[in-house]
Amino acid sequence: MLRRLAVVFLLAAAIAPTLQPGRVRAVRSGTPRPLSATRSFEITDKAIVTPFTLDRVLAQLIARSGVTGLTPPQLWRQLFDTQNPRPGLADPAGPHCNDNVIGGVPSFNGFLRRCPTPEGKLAATPYLDDEWFTLGIINRFDLAPADGSNCGQYRLVVAHRETSPFVRIHFIFEAVLPNANPSLGLAGCRPIAQFWSDLSQIDSMEQRRAKIEQFFFDGIFGFPPVIDPANLAEPGGVRSIHQTLNGPGLRSYQFRLAKECSGDDCTLRFVPDVLENMPFTLLFSATDTDTPLGDAFRDEFVRQVPLLAAKDVNLFHMNISKQFLMVESNPTDAFSGFVYEIPFQGAASSPKGAAFRNRIQAELDRVGSTLTPEQIVLRAEVETCVGCHGLGATNIGEGLILTPGFQGQPMISEDILADGEAGPKTRYGVDAMIEKDFLPHRMKILEEFLAGGKAPVHSK
Repeated sequence: MLRRLAVVFLLAAAIAPTLQPGRVRAVRSGTPRPLSATRSFEITDKAIVTPFTLDRVLAQLIARSGVTGLTPPQLWRQLFDTQNPRPGLADPAGPHCNDNVIGGVPSFNGFLRRCPTPEGKLAATPYLDDEWFTLGIINRFDLAPADGSNCGQYRLVVAHRETSPFVRIHFIFEAVLPNANPSLGLAGCRPIAQFWSDLSQIDSMEQRRAKIEQFFFDGIFGFPPVIDPANLAEPGGVRSIHQTLNGPGLRSYQFRLAKECSGDDCTLRFVPDVLENMPFTLLFSATDTDTPLGDAFRDEFVRQVPLLAAKDVNLFHMNISKQFLMVESNPTDAFSGFVYEIPFQGAASSPKGAAFRNRIQAELDRVGSTLTPEQIVLRAEVETCVGCHGLGATNIGEGLILTPGFQGQPMISEDILADGEAGPKTRYGVDAMIEKDFLPHRMKILEEFLAGGKAPVHSK
């Protein structure tokens, strides 16, 4: 391992002088200052994020895919067309929300879905120049796996300009950066970790913006650019948050980018996928889903109890298999798709429901947890997209309290502005849950990796 680390240090030292040498030397001179959350992790200064336009991102994805004859507005219209019934409004050959039906009802992965959604209408026309704008750039080195198979996620958050305060549409490009030196394992990611750490030392916003642009659009230290189609295929992707009040409320969706070819004719498409850790609501009810699939889910959920019982807001989690997951977080008006407590408690009086609760309690007893089965189900709810983005509980048992945040709004707000380095109200606001609960943990992971090569632990 020491030899591997030495190779990485030599590689970084050899390459660094070719990348704006004067600036690199300036960064490393003197005593390093502590890491800055707003410079190295959650960057929302308007002066930095504004040039990272949606059009620029989509144009780069198309160019690097090698697809010809496709424009950024066409590609973006195709994404929204997945939420329209066939033949849609933009791409008749692409996926649509009624491609699969169960009993005449549109479905995905065997579970209900909305068809169409209110946002499907955005597939009808190309977007205007100022219709979308960028809110944030996010460093998620903390998501790098211990084996170094990739070097974490690097995100861009874009928002749709709305006239109503009750409507919000945000998209998060969650690109997974491959390890350019996989033979070194996680040590091969050290240049990336150092890059983000060094940003904290640069006072010039213009210099920081230029370096981040290079990272996202050109690549650094032999790593490919973040904005590349391969980085938005699984495990990367594009996630969206839609808020439409009074209905259908807060919803999330997941897309993967795919190059699809028929002979020599190729195009680029956003393809819908299930949401991570978003199991179908009624699987928590042993009466509503008294089926082999329901039984299999409840078996799997019991196995998740030790993970969900962790005594740390950053460490409790679950890993639910894809066969149990939904394509959207609130797929019907018949029930709230992100509320698990109601079906769980509603079935508790039945023999199978009581047995499910007892199995959760037995697992809690085994691991020495004082949590109740109801609190474990509540933590599962908090782990979902909607639960994490403001509609979940804050008191999650055993003294763990999540900081109340925007409550129902996305984690970066175009309306709630903060003072930044450029002056008052020059930075898009970041949810207090991120700032107080999650960012310190992410920062510690980066510091400990650079100090001694410690692999990231679970992080939110």
